[in-house]
Amino acid sequence: MKMPGSFRYGRLALVALLGLAIVLVLSQVGRRGNPNPRPVAYLGSDGVPEVVLKQNQLDQYVVTGRINGERIEFLVDTGAADVALPYEVAQRLGLRLHPGAVSKTGNGNVRSWTAWLDSVDVGGVVAHQVKATVLPNMAGEQALLGMAYLKHMEVWLAGGRMRLRPYVTP
Repeated sequence: MKMPGSFRYGRLALVALLGLAIVLVLSQVGRRGNPNPRPVAYLGSDGVPEVVLKQNQLDQYVVTGRINGERIEFLVDTGAADVALPYEVAQRLGLRLHPGAVSKTGNGNVRSWTAWLDSVDVGGVVAHQVKATVLPNMAGEQALLGMAYLKHMEVWLAGGRMRLRPYVTP
């Protein structure tokens, strides 16, 4: 014979199990979106620091880095000339914006601002005085890590990995 409260406890256990499953699934989805939440550079055989990034499930390189010491998530975009930032992110970072620029985007031409970033850091691989474009219609908190940063780097792509290291003049 069933005890009167056992059905309630069974239902409560099922709800708790479902809640735990949802939390685990959501944490995995976050990792797939950004598989590089805490990148760390190591010294290459020649003593130059380098960082290796993993692709996410969409074959994109998403990484958490820093602009002027503040954490930010980047999507690596070799088709972007500059580091591209949403206006709200630029405001949060306290950037000095210079008006008058026009940017060509997938949605046509838009007015934008330029700014200079003192430093852009990906896992300890740093570039200084990096040009940024600030876009008023760019949604979210993610920035595009474009060629203004990447031109200071040696970049290798192989096997779902991207290796970045500062370019050292021979």
